[in-house]
Amino acid sequence: MVLRFCLFYYGIKWNYIKYLADIWKVVMKKFTLFVLLFFLVTGFGYAQEDKFSAEYLKNNKHFAIMNPLAECIAEHSIVKSLKKETGGKYDVKFTGYTLSSMKKGIFKSLEITGTDMVTENIPLPYVYIKSLSDYNYIDYQKEPPVFKSDMTFYFEVDLSEDSLNTALKDSSYKKTLDTINNITYPLFQITGVSTKIRNNRIYILTEYNFPIAPSSKNRVFVSSSDFQVANGDINAVNIKIDSAYGNVSLHKVANLINMLDPLDFTMSLLETKQGKAKIENVKIVDNKVRIDGKIFVKGD
Repeated sequence: MVLRFCLFYYGIKWNYIKYLADIWKVVMKKFTLFVLLFFLVTGFGYAQEDKFSAEYLKNNKHFAIMNPLAECIAEHSIVKSLKKETGGKYDVKFTGYTLSSMKKGIFKSLEITGTDMVTENIPLPYVYIKSLSDYNYIDYQKEPPVFKSDMTFYFEVDLSEDSLNTALKDSSYKKTLDTINNITYPLFQITGVSTKIRNNRIYILTEYNFPIAPSSKNRVFVSSSDFQVANGDINAVNIKIDSAYGNVSLHKVANLINMLDPLDFTMSLLETKQGKAKIENVKIVDNKVRIDGKIFVKGD
């Protein structure tokens, strides 16, 4: 009796389990079909669209659970690379779209703050760069890296007295002096230029001599100036000179300072071939020249 009951009970149970298993198979088949249809509609719907394109990345939601880790690794790598190239201290903020696009060199935004670095042999106390475009693509696997998309960056850079004087010692600045000396000959010849920044004004010290009857020691003409930006160029304004120089035309002094061009020349040394900088503002803060503007990069 007990045996019959057990067989009957477990027979029912086994049939019930088989019934559940059959239902589960049907459910899984439908679920699998649903998943396939989902990818056909969503994933394969973009089969003809580049999943690394700006349109796809910007207009779709993405699985981004690994993004914070990848972004942290990218920030660390950028800081390490910058320190290797320029020294200094850096803070980097980096955001991307997807893990695969970040690996390819595509990012949403980049913000770099640097202090006490040296670039192109020019010491810079402060640099700030922030991407303004929300799709940026750099093929970093090539040497040199290739910019694959049009990009715009905002920048701020501080130039110290040391920054300017280091730039003015660059051998390429001799071409500027040669151009001026071709104009001023035979009245005088400029032999060197240096700057000092005092009380938030730039003092330009121009050493000169007389080519026809040279003095035993070079003379120094000192002028001070503020600067303003016009059409992307930095021009001298509010020129002041010592009364000991007599009745010297301030207009001519301004022209001379603009030809000496200490700020634009320094910025030209910092400019790269990959991008074009447009200077928008210049001011002197804490005895440092702060210049800001935008950098435009044309994609390949």
